[in-house]
Amino acid sequence: MTMQDFWDVVGRVIQESDVVIEVLDARMPEETANRRAENLTRISRKPLILAVNKSDLITMRTVKKHRVILQRIAPCVFVSCKNRRGITFLKKKVFEVVKKRSHRRLISVGVIGYPNTGKSSLINALAGRKKAIVGSKPGLTRGVQWISGGPGIRLIDTPGIVPLSEGDETKKALIGIIDSSKLYDPEGVAMEIVKILLKGDKEVLEKVYGIEIRTRRFNDIVSKIGRVRGMFRKGGVVDERRVYLTIIEDWQKGKLLLKE
Repeated sequence: MTMQDFWDVVGRVIQESDVVIEVLDARMPEETANRRAENLTRISRKPLILAVNKSDLITMRTVKKHRVILQRIAPCVFVSCKNRRGITFLKKKVFEVVKKRSHRRLISVGVIGYPNTGKSSLINALAGRKKAIVGSKPGLTRGVQWISGGPGIRLIDTPGIVPLSEGDETKKALIGIIDSSKLYDPEGVAMEIVKILLKGDKEVLEKVYGIEIRTRRFNDIVSKIGRVRGMFRKGGVVDERRVYLTIIEDWQKGKLLLKE
């Protein structure tokens, strides 16, 4: 499927839908938002709901901060497909939004979102049973799937294609659709992850790596992690690349979170 084919399919799915759900990653909702798909939804005059998945990986303080920003764009519901938290409320929100616009007996819900935001997992949770293909590799969802979401609702799954350019390596790594070992610039990706965590809660880094952060300088933090983890090259020098890859892998596996 070419990129143009992808957008043609997305456009058709939006047209077929009574409401569109965009799945975002709670750790980085801005970075995982697809503005072009959102604009297509608005142009089609279809209601949009933001399903902010993986909310179990962030604190309530961060949830409140994200909610203030996201609600300016569209109604948002924080969910965790892993813990099935917020799924019932999301379903109620779908019916609530559509009821204001139509009295159709069967509601069609288009689901869009980047791979690894948990789009297929959300569809499964809404369906109440395993109906969509779930996996961590892009492209698992081929074409468009129509899935029963229970009485009065059907879900339309969009293709698992990544509408990102080759230059979006950092974004691909943050979303988790490119393996850390295949990155051209792991330092830049690790730096962005540390930046995100420092902006939220530096305690995440301190707790996971057993360090104390007294400075926000990236190189100092990398050096501390390397020394604590025993990541050295010959001569006792910290192996910075190993530290970069460790940070990226821990981020992609969901280890960099702080339980309240």
